[in-house]
Amino acid sequence: MKVDKLYIRSSFKNLENVQVDFDENHLMTVIVGRNGSGKSNVLEALVSIFRNLDLGESPPFYYVITYQLGEKNSGRWEEITIDADPTRGALTKQYEITVRNLKKANDHLETADDNIATPLSKVSRNKKTGVAQYLPKYLFAYYSGPSDRLEKYFRKHRTDFYQKLLKNDINLKGDIRPLFYAKPNHSQFVLLAFFLAEKDSPERLFICKHLGIESLDSIHFVMRQPSWAKDKSELFWGASGVVRKFLDALYPYAIAPVKVTRKEDTTLTGKNIKNEFFHLFLPDLNSLKDFAKDLTPDELFKMLESTLLSEIISEVSIRVKVTNSETALTFRELSEGEQQLLTILGLLKFTGGKDSLFLLDEPDTHLNPSWAVKYLEFLREFVPSHSTSHLLMVTHHPLAIAELEKGQVQVMKREDGKIHAAMPIESPRGMGINLILRSDIFGLVTTLDSITHETLTRRNQLASKETLSPTEDLELRQKNIELDNLGFSLSSDDPDYMDYLLSKYHSTPKVPL
Repeated sequence: MKVDKLYIRSSFKNLENVQVDFDENHLMTVIVGRNGSGKSNVLEALVSIFRNLDLGESPPFYYVITYQLGEKNSGRWEEITIDADPTRGALTKQYEITVRNLKKANDHLETADDNIATPLSKVSRNKKTGVAQYLPKYLFAYYSGPSDRLEKYFRKHRTDFYQKLLKNDINLKGDIRPLFYAKPNHSQFVLLAFFLAEKDSPERLFICKHLGIESLDSIHFVMRQPSWAKDKSELFWGASGVVRKFLDALYPYAIAPVKVTRKEDTTLTGKNIKNEFFHLFLPDLNSLKDFAKDLTPDELFKMLESTLLSEIISEVSIRVKVTNSETALTFRELSEGEQQLLTILGLLKFTGGKDSLFLLDEPDTHLNPSWAVKYLEFLREFVPSHSTSHLLMVTHHPLAIAELEKGQVQVMKREDGKIHAAMPIESPRGMGINLILRSDIFGLVTTLDSITHETLTRRNQLASKETLSPTEDLELRQKNIELDNLGFSLSSDDPDYMDYLLSKYHSTPKVPL
């Protein structure tokens, strides 16, 4: 799945008559821009578009989108163009959809008949088979902020999945649900699934090298009686299907399982209501592997996520052994950046596959600079299929785009009250952090702090004068001493002015701006 172009004609949030040209020839397209420039709204627009297409509902706004499915060297390579307008009348008229055979176009065998008009019913997901042949196989989204701006679009699919759980109609060996939204709890499920992999697997090597997690110490599961409990006297309250399979497999390996009744502060069933809780404790990595011996890592992840959705999991507390510490740490003691990174990478691996679209809204919020500069490398390592997947990311971090070509970047700007998107003038690759910040991508006047910049500007103004008053001469000397102590000699934003200063003072700046 590669998104080529999105043209938002009618208003969506602060976007109107905005075209975004994504780079369909690479794995990633990164969107940057100032606050309020519509970056996150582009991702939200894409989520709402594919959600309504999947469900066969009216378009959320007037748009035209072009995207590709398959690839040149596979049996399928098609371009889908959708012109959608909710004001056209009946639902069947609101969508004008064409499918083009790109393999024939590439071989110069294309005819007019190869641009096939396709009804919405052929594009929307078939309720009986679960197939949607002209939509991304998976759409995965993550938002680092506290609001539910993206989550609300996934509720219908999550509810449908939950209903299938209750009807025992979920196959763990099958695909995960097609629209998937990442939640904080998923990070712990990812970690447990990673521990199920071999010690020399990419997942285990990654968490050891980059997170310092050497091994699993213990796991404490707290289960709760769900609101739908069929038999409150039964061991697991009458749970069945995937959830029952998980609980039955876990129980024999738990040390001293115990049930307690207590009040729960805030849950799905209300506030300060007495409920029954079941504590299950796994003492080490071997007990996890024994309990999950018949599961693959991705099946364990799906099983945990299904049990969470069933309302039975109340809490999971994981302790890990880390480098340079004799004491095991709880998972929550890891930094926000570590938890965030683990969530993204695990879900890319477990929910990915061919024709996947990944929408990441500021996933690098809590990363330090050393991780930020490697972030895209981390993502590439965990995306299963580069040639048939597209990863669209919003970021404010200049280090995250340092290795990209200009075609992989879209800069959102607001000018004269209107928003537009375009690729930058130059590629970020090779610029260095200072030039990236001062380029048209971020548009900073200087990378210095404001006090130093003002001091430098004033010193250069004084230095440019042919004659100075005694007061100005003293001020200039003081400014030079102050800047020398900061590691500066002569510096200016203007190269021609720098030549003038150098010729006048015969000095070379220590740290050019």
